[in-house]
Amino acid sequence: MAWFNQSLERQTAVQNSLALLLAFSLAVLVCWLWPVWWVWLLTGLSCWWFCRFNLLNRRQLLSAFRRASVQLDALQLQDYSLQAKPAYASGIAAEFQQQLQQLSAQLQQRKSFFDEQQFLLYRLIDQLNTPILVLNHKAQLSYANEQFQLLFGQPWQSLKHSSAASLGLEAVPQWQFSAADRRQQWQIRHSRFVDQGERYQLLVFIDIELALRENQLQAWQQLIRVLSHEIHNSLTPVQSLTEYLLQKTAPGREQDALKLIHERSRHLQNFVGRYAQLSKPLSVQLQPVQSGTLGQSLQLLYPHAGLQLSGPSLSFQSDPTLLQQLLINLLKNAIEADSPAGTLELRFSQQPNHLCIQLLDQGHGVSNTANLFVPFYTTKPKGQGIGLALCRQIARTLGGELTLTNRNDGITGACACLLLPLNPAVAAGDEPITAATA
Repeated sequence: MAWFNQSLERQTAVQNSLALLLAFSLAVLVCWLWPVWWVWLLTGLSCWWFCRFNLLNRRQLLSAFRRASVQLDALQLQDYSLQAKPAYASGIAAEFQQQLQQLSAQLQQRKSFFDEQQFLLYRLIDQLNTPILVLNHKAQLSYANEQFQLLFGQPWQSLKHSSAASLGLEAVPQWQFSAADRRQQWQIRHSRFVDQGERYQLLVFIDIELALRENQLQAWQQLIRVLSHEIHNSLTPVQSLTEYLLQKTAPGREQDALKLIHERSRHLQNFVGRYAQLSKPLSVQLQPVQSGTLGQSLQLLYPHAGLQLSGPSLSFQSDPTLLQQLLINLLKNAIEADSPAGTLELRFSQQPNHLCIQLLDQGHGVSNTANLFVPFYTTKPKGQGIGLALCRQIARTLGGELTLTNRNDGITGACACLLLPLNPAVAAGDEPITAATA
């Protein structure tokens, strides 16, 4: 009887055929026993009604399964909006159809939950200020945030579907850069997730140098705080004693010696106070800043420097007080580097994600770029090693970066380049933030 159970369609067709054959046989027997015309008519109508009833019943039964099959196909395609109309109002077939609709509703709810989680995941990726890449199951670039450009110099859309190897990444034994210099700077955290049935890999890039800079900063700040505290405690009684002895001592060599001690103590007190600025946090208050207004204010402060302004007129968000102090320190360094009057240029330009402010001079240039921003380091005969370290601290507090190099346009001199984010972490009008960075 295996042929009988091969399919529901075959089984119902055989059953209907047997029922029709039986009905036809009974009709022939009745007509043979009662050869009356009205018996023949009733027998014919009964056979027609019986055949029609069986045919409609078979169609309704097959229709219930076909509707369920269509809805299951839709569920497989993650289309939960399609709901088949029940073929039966009650019974086991109606219960089956009802359970199928409940399953569709549960899957729809679960899909909405996962879609919301994926949406939040991608929103979070876009908001983070560290480079994040999403690779598909073929290890090809599928998505990234705007910080991708910091690593690869171009938007991620232009490198979409590029292989990990072409991006300079390798997964043996863990995800890392192929180039040794990038491995020393970037650490890669790796995780996996599933989106619409596809497996993806999430790569988060962590700047190790930033963490090292923060540790170095904390070490310098701790050292400066300790030295400032000890020197201040020692100088305070020395200044008090010299002031007292100056009042009791007659003019002469002894008083001159006390005056020298008092003057040097006061000078050392100011020196320590200036170094203490490196260990103090800076409060950032973002406001609209106009590049032209900022440049003109510097021209008024140093009228004899002949500062030239170039670049488009830009409007951006920053702390005008801290930014002006940073540029003043750079401008003083350029003047002290013997840059002739009229050769200083303050240049503004806009990049895809940053505002670039360059101060170009025609002085003697930079002799040692490795230790420029190290506190206490200076190449000036009377320098104290504070200015550039404080400038970098201000730049990083504003969310930017400061570099100082020799000019590469064939002119002798230095180029100080300040990169500021176009979208700072704190919007204007928010509460001021307190940051202490190098």
